[in-house]
Amino acid sequence: LDNVSFSVGVGEILGIAGVSGNGQGELTEVITGLVIPDKGTIRIDGKEITSLSPGAISDAGIGRTPQDRHEGTIGDLTVAENLALEHIKDYTNRGVLDRKKIQEDAVEIIREFQIKASPGDQLRKLSGGNMQKVVLARALSRKPKVLIASQPTRGLDVGATEYVRKRLLEERDKGTAIVLLSEDLDEVLALSDRIAVIYEGGIRGIIPSAEATPEKLGLLMAGAA
Repeated sequence: LDNVSFSVGVGEILGIAGVSGNGQGELTEVITGLVIPDKGTIRIDGKEITSLSPGAISDAGIGRTPQDRHEGTIGDLTVAENLALEHIKDYTNRGVLDRKKIQEDAVEIIREFQIKASPGDQLRKLSGGNMQKVVLARALSRKPKVLIASQPTRGLDVGATEYVRKRLLEERDKGTAIVLLSEDLDEVLALSDRIAVIYEGGIRGIIPSAEATPEKLGLLMAGAA
């Protein structure tokens, strides 16, 4: 990454468009604390979180959906266990897991996010769409201030894609700031309020979605100034 600078506001979706391999994965890792940058700062509500651990960044209000739904999930664990996975300390008392609370919360989250599964089902037995709903539900159920949504509909069928996109728009309308990283240009154009283009690890430009066209974005994605 180099020369990456942007902001995203309350109730806004900032789409980040680009050809695969131009820094999207690295950007997600830096924002969510998996990689500490050599220089630069990341702030949420004015508080610097640049060098915090992934857990501390999550506690600061940043949620994420990884670009590969198999990242951050364990297929042999249950749906309920995967929903609790990134927030396990909330279900731990003196080193003992509160499995009853994990189950109770899972029932509510499954209902709210229309996941076609039971809390005790192994995650690996779910369809891709329902697996993605688990990942999305885990992030949104914590009511994050900022959501980093990386390739949120990759490999999903039409129905699951529509659900995820609708849910992102609903969360934006509730005031969540969303950074949407997608290689689907139609998705970026349909969901974003502003669009940033990433090329060779840098942001080439940021334009309002109302002014964006596939042609303009295509030029920026190809490296035009």
